[in-house]
Amino acid sequence: MRPARQRLTPAATALVAVFCGLVVTGCATQNESASREYLDERTAATVTVAGGGLVFARARPEYAVSARDYLTLVPVDVNRAGTHVLYFYGYVWSTIDKPAGSEALAQFELIADGRRIPLAPSAAAPRALGFGDPPVKLPARDARTLIVVTSREVLQFLVRAQELSALGTRDGLGERYDLWDDGRSAIEEFLHGGAAGR
Repeated sequence: MRPARQRLTPAATALVAVFCGLVVTGCATQNESASREYLDERTAATVTVAGGGLVFARARPEYAVSARDYLTLVPVDVNRAGTHVLYFYGYVWSTIDKPAGSEALAQFELIADGRRIPLAPSAAAPRALGFGDPPVKLPARDARTLIVVTSREVLQFLVRAQELSALGTRDGLGERYDLWDDGRSAIEEFLHGGAAGR
């Protein structure tokens, strides 16, 4: 003989429903726009990564209708013993299957409301900058890493810009990249989270 099941009171049922709702809402709000922080075990640096960034694209119709080159930039804060440095950790990549080294890496700059912001790659190795492992997922197998020092002022300017694009210069020719994925809300959250201003 099975024991009789106890029924929840209406108040207890409502409480369970509210709790379940909070759990579901909590899971839903832990989205990709939230920054994440971790201790890099190889470099002992505390790394804070924005939940999203900027992706620029350049159409390459000479290869295929949907062929594009991309530039991905994600803000990252590296804290080493209280000294903070802000970077764009990014990738230059493509949907086109190109032989390795077939094209020289372009020199990039952002164009924000007419202001030119050069993206000068860091000469130091990622590990020397505090990155034992890449903080941003590789978007394609043959993507090239681009790490650029930036500042809180530049990030704030980009968040407020009305017009935003990127320009790649290769062999003296300019190549315009249009904003493809606008993750400035994640950058704003990253800034307000304090990672970029401590």
